[in-house]
Amino acid sequence: MRGRPKRPDKPLKLKGIHRVKKRLKDGSIKVHLYHRATGLPLDESRLAETYAEAEKKMRTRGEATLVQLIRHFDQSAYFAGLSEEHRRQYVWKLKRIETRWGSCPAAAFNDADDALEFRKDALAWHDELGKASPRSADNLVAALARVLSYAKEKAVIKFNPLDTFARLYRSHRSELTWPEKLQQQFLKAARPAMATAMILVRNTAMRASDVRKFPWTRYDGQRVQIRSTKTGKLLWIPATRELKAHLDALKQTKVGALVMLTPTGKAYTKRYFNEHWREDCDKVDAINAKGHAGGDEYVKTADLNFHDNRGTAATLLAEAGATAPEIAEALCWTVDKAQKVIDLYLARRGVLAANAIKKLEDYRDKTAADGPVS
Repeated sequence: MRGRPKRPDKPLKLKGIHRVKKRLKDGSIKVHLYHRATGLPLDESRLAETYAEAEKKMRTRGEATLVQLIRHFDQSAYFAGLSEEHRRQYVWKLKRIETRWGSCPAAAFNDADDALEFRKDALAWHDELGKASPRSADNLVAALARVLSYAKEKAVIKFNPLDTFARLYRSHRSELTWPEKLQQQFLKAARPAMATAMILVRNTAMRASDVRKFPWTRYDGQRVQIRSTKTGKLLWIPATRELKAHLDALKQTKVGALVMLTPTGKAYTKRYFNEHWREDCDKVDAINAKGHAGGDEYVKTADLNFHDNRGTAATLLAEAGATAPEIAEALCWTVDKAQKVIDLYLARRGVLAANAIKKLEDYRDKTAADGPVS
């Protein structure tokens, strides 16, 4: 009896392999293989062998470690749903965390006392890193806290010892806003594209990334479409007279799909945009310094950044009498974010106090004019 023909060998399929694509200098793509549970690299030419070695090491350890918790996080649907930029920012943080804490047993987060000890060690690490860079230290501990928070949400561990921690970096930008005079000087001195960026941000409080990529399809002649900070969705808001006039004038000579283009007619990259913005800010510094006289306040643009214009836009709305819900609606912010602007920017400038006192004086004048109540 003749035997059955031999079937061709099937390609080896192993579960728990993490594939990472990396673009090389020559433009080609190389795929790196890792053992998902341990994070150990695998040799594609000896895949079965190196996979077995990784499995053996995992069993020798006898328990899961923080590496597995990191893999649980960065291979999750949640992580995949983050923007490319956010995922990229996580890469260096998770590598640093894995190097420092990767061997920590995951079981430590199932015991209250062990979790507390981990918190003490992690906060000591935080303080040590903060001596060199407070902001970097905060970013690393925040990423570690997010890994643990996600593991707790998914019932992988019982305790997240870093559910709260005091940040070392303190931004003092709450007092930094672009005065109207300085914005107008910038509009006169800046190159056309940067002037357009200023017009967009001062009238909509859009992020720099949205300004760079703002297409003509998001302007219908009366309204502009901006991204909500709460939902990430695009919402229509009325265009101010200044913004409408500027866009209408640009539209007469538009040459591409985007409102803002480089001198060569291309889309602005983040780096190129920042270079041009900084150069034009330096021009205004010279103008502002020459114009400084008497009681005029001299504000150096080196102390200001593009983002400060967003706070300025919200501040002007508040000074005009808009409430936090109205500001949130106009700028597609959350009410909490709008209220924070009011608390930080206006309170320190005494605007709210001045408005309150004026209302009190107006009320007293009205009461006096009406005469005593019988």
